[in-house]
Amino acid sequence: MFKEPLSRAMHVARWVALAFLIGVLSGLLSAAFIEALNWATDTREGNNWLVFTLPLAGLLVGCSYHYLGRGLERGSNLIIDQIHSRSEWIPLRLTPLIFGASVVSHVAGGSTGREGAALQLAAGVTDPISKRLGLNPADRSLMLIAAIAGGFGSVFGVPVAGAVFALEVQRVGRVRYEALVPAFVASFVGDAVVRGLGVSHTHYPVMPKVAWSVSMAWKVILFGVIGGLIAMLFVHLTHFIKDTLKKYVAWYPARPVIGGVLLTILILSFGWRDYSGLSIPLALEAMNGSVAGQWGSKLLLTSITIGSGFVGGEFIPLFVIGALAGASYAHIMGANVVVFAIIGSITVLAGATNTPLACTIIGIELFGGQGLTFFALACAAAYATSGHTGIYHAQPVSAHKSGVTS
Repeated sequence: MFKEPLSRAMHVARWVALAFLIGVLSGLLSAAFIEALNWATDTREGNNWLVFTLPLAGLLVGCSYHYLGRGLERGSNLIIDQIHSRSEWIPLRLTPLIFGASVVSHVAGGSTGREGAALQLAAGVTDPISKRLGLNPADRSLMLIAAIAGGFGSVFGVPVAGAVFALEVQRVGRVRYEALVPAFVASFVGDAVVRGLGVSHTHYPVMPKVAWSVSMAWKVILFGVIGGLIAMLFVHLTHFIKDTLKKYVAWYPARPVIGGVLLTILILSFGWRDYSGLSIPLALEAMNGSVAGQWGSKLLLTSITIGSGFVGGEFIPLFVIGALAGASYAHIMGANVVVFAIIGSITVLAGATNTPLACTIIGIELFGGQGLTFFALACAAAYATSGHTGIYHAQPVSAHKSGVTS
C-alpha cells in the first residue's frame, strides 16, 4: 500500500534534481550574460562612434545565423514550438550563438533586450541534456518549460514570475500545472545562483500607495486597453518589417545590414541614442515622474532591430515602451505619472506576451504588493484587447480559449 506514495515521491525527487541542475546552469549563464551586457552598454555609451558599426554588427549577426544556425533565428518561438511539436532537438550551439550575437547587437546600439536571449541560453544547454538522458517527449517538454523558468527568473530577478511565465507562455489560455515543480525549482535556483555570485539586478521604485476609487479603476482599465493596442502595434510593425525584408531581400545576412543602416540614420538624425540598447534609464526616469520619454521612438527602433534580424529579445524594450506610454497617458489624464509609468511597464508586456498572470506577479516582485489590484486590472485589459496577437507567434491557442469545442 506504500508503493504508490513512494513512487510519487521518487517522481517528484527526480524532477527536483533535474530542475535544480537546470536552475544552476541557467543562473550561471544569466550571470555571465548580465555582466556581458553591462559591459556592452558601458562600452557603447563611452564610445559614441560605435553607432556607425550597426550595419557591420548586422552583417556579423546575420552571417552567424545564416551559416552556423539556420532555423535558430526563430529564437524563443523555437523553444515554445518544440514544447509542443517535439520535431527537432535544440542544439547546444544555440547558447554561444545567441550570447555572442546579443552582445554584438548591444555594443553597436540595437534596441533589443535580454530576457528572450536568456530563455534561449538555458534551452540551448537543457535540450542536449534531455537528448543525452533519452527522455520521452512529454518529459522533454517539461525540461524546456523548466529552462524557460530558469532563464527568465534568473536574468530578471523575479523567481515567482519566472516560474509562472514559463507555465503560462507555452500556450495561450492554458497553464501547465504538471510542470509546476520543475518550473519553480529551476526559477528559484537560477535566481539564487545569480544573486549568490554577486550579480545585481536593476532596482526599481516602490509603487506609491493609491486609494481605490471608481475614477482610478476606469483610468487603469482604459490604459490597459491602450497598452494592449500598443502591444498589437509593436507586433504588427515588427512582423511587417520582417515579412517585407524576407520578400525583397533573399540573402538573410543582408536584412540586418539594412536594419543597421536604418537604425543609424534614425538614431543620428533624431538624437535617439538613449533609445539604443536596453534603455532601462528611460523607464526609471518615467517611474520617477519624467514625461520626456517618447514611447513611439523606442517602439520604432525596437521593431526595426528585431524585425530586421538582430537578436536579444523584446521583453525589456516592451517594459520601457510601457513605462514611457504610462507616463505620457498620466500626463494627458492629469493622473500620477509615477503610478502609471509603473503600471505601464507591465501592461504592454501582458498584451504582447499573452501572460497577464506572470506580468501581474512581475509588478508585485519589482514594485511591491500594494499595486496588485491595479496591476491585475491593467494586465487583464491589455490581454483581452490584444487577443491572440503576441511576440511569441508559436504559442498555440487552447481549444477553450479559441472557442473550439471537442
